[in-house]
Amino acid sequence: MGEEPTWGEFLLNSLLAMAVPTLVGGALVVSLVGLTVWATAPLRRRRRSRATESGAAVPSPGRARRGSARGGR
Repeated sequence: MGEEPTWGEFLLNSLLAMAVPTLVGGALVVSLVGLTVWATAPLRRRRRSRATESGAAVPSPGRARRGSARGGR
């Protein structure tokens, strides 16, 4: 049998063993979120155009509405 690994080798191997599933899982989550955003973009566009045709105000993304958690003053 081979020699026991040193602490440095053990830590390096452990970090590598933990990093691979984390990177693969993270890439999978980012891909699924991106695909969801891409697939629902036409629906969001359609909703926005209907709201502007009916004369309703469409809130711009990133702006707080009145009465929101940010104060709304």
